[in-house]
Amino acid sequence: MSVLVAGETANTSAMSGERVSSSPTFPDAQATQESPSATRARLLEAAKSIAGTLNEGGAPADREGQLTEASVAALTEHGFWRMRLCRELGGFELPIVTQLEVLAALAAEDTSSAWCTMVANNGLAMLGGTMPEAAVGRIFAEGIPRCSIVASPGGSATPTAGGFLLNGTWRLASAIRHAAWVYATALVERDPSRVLPLAIPAADVELLNTWDVVGLAGTGSHDFKLTDYFLPTELAGREDAPFAQVRGTRRYDLVQVEHLESYEHLAFAIGVARRALHELRAIFSKPVPGRYVADREIVEDEMGKAVVKLHAVEALAHALFTRIDAAACGEPQSWLKTERHLPRALASWATSLALECVQLAFHRAGLAALRRPNLFEKLLRDMSIAATHVVVDDLAFPTYAQHLIETGAPLGLGAFTFNLTAREA
Repeated sequence: MSVLVAGETANTSAMSGERVSSSPTFPDAQATQESPSATRARLLEAAKSIAGTLNEGGAPADREGQLTEASVAALTEHGFWRMRLCRELGGFELPIVTQLEVLAALAAEDTSSAWCTMVANNGLAMLGGTMPEAAVGRIFAEGIPRCSIVASPGGSATPTAGGFLLNGTWRLASAIRHAAWVYATALVERDPSRVLPLAIPAADVELLNTWDVVGLAGTGSHDFKLTDYFLPTELAGREDAPFAQVRGTRRYDLVQVEHLESYEHLAFAIGVARRALHELRAIFSKPVPGRYVADREIVEDEMGKAVVKLHAVEALAHALFTRIDAAACGEPQSWLKTERHLPRALASWATSLALECVQLAFHRAGLAALRRPNLFEKLLRDMSIAATHVVVDDLAFPTYAQHLIETGAPLGLGAFTFNLTAREA
């Protein structure tokens, strides 16, 4: 039996694709001294400054199935991939509302870059915030690494002397070709109710070229495989409360939000919707011979409704996640646990709206959406793929409604909140 030990050099011939040549760690591993507001301003400005690089890299990334080196370097240099990591490990640990703004700004420039950014932030935050000290010591030994994450358990972990043997295939590891580490989970043999978090050196996995898709091709969300792979105990999650945060000042695990990462999908959808409507406005801001006034009025009506819906989504997102952040920082009274399903429902709504916006833009853009290459087609393809993600599927709405019915939880936010049970009484 051939066993590959974590940290050893993998046989590169077993890997189905080459990674980018840039270093998989961040150049600055020191804890930032910036205030959150200063970091917010800097990242939003940086998103504008690298917009050209990200836009230019969009088409090549789709062709190659991974972000360009220039895009990776730009995102890494400014620290976009460590927004959620705790400050004690060199991250920014930004409020979710700020991350929403930044991710939306990136998504409005390049969809694959924004998607990889949200995945990398999630993976790095989980590794840094929940793994044992021994694991963190290895993961961050050479600086802050770039990371990928696989949400669902993809294989089995068989207990053995000093660790676990991993076998199986893990699906959809976005940005893995740019990563040094992967956060994943596995079901423990002989104890299938136990889900074991894993910190896996990305160089050790066997990449499978499975990401041949019609949208978000530049994210490189390939599957990977492990066969009789030995993972030492120090790189496995804690047996007691393995997903609880043990580092950081923002304790989101105490808020008990269903699918906290839904805010990333929410931000992605907002950014894509903004870009689609912006491009449509640009077309109709110029006079075109032969265009009927009635056509313009129809589009103005459709666009006006879409923009109002987008404003509503953004306003609710800001109110909701401001309260979640306050609760995560020690103000439990600002968040009702009965609202735990609302963030995911909001992300699903935003995703549906973004699809509506890109379909509207594609439909009304005329010849601009027919000739290749064009941005309208890319936004439509990429948003259609993003909408298939399990976090934003259609079950989010009935789940939220069922919870409201069963608990009698308040409906609405702030001054508009009323209790249905009390009203009926």
